[in-house]
Amino acid sequence: MSRLFALVLTAGALVFAASGDGNKCTEFSPCSREGYCDANAMFCMWDLCDPTKSYNATSCWQPEGCLDQTIEFDSSSDVVPIRQYSGNPNTNALVSIFEPDNSKIENGKL
Repeated sequence: MSRLFALVLTAGALVFAASGDGNKCTEFSPCSREGYCDANAMFCMWDLCDPTKSYNATSCWQPEGCLDQTIEFDSSSDVVPIRQYSGNPNTNALVSIFEPDNSKIENGKL
């Protein structure tokens, strides 16, 4: 039982490696947010990511700026949960920051 507990703790540490106390994130979880590291949009998006504790200078995503877009809401990929966002606004126009994500596209309407 104690080995299983140790394994679970180790796995958790690898997924959300702490970046506190001056430590930097690893290349596998390169983005730091509020003392924790990971590799998804919740950690890497501009203004959420702490570049001083992230793996390197390019770990945090840079702001893309504004895009002139018309969104028809004809595809379920128009709105994605933040954990699935790739950082490319051309692929996914809108990001839902809510968990669980209850957004739904139906008949061209959000």
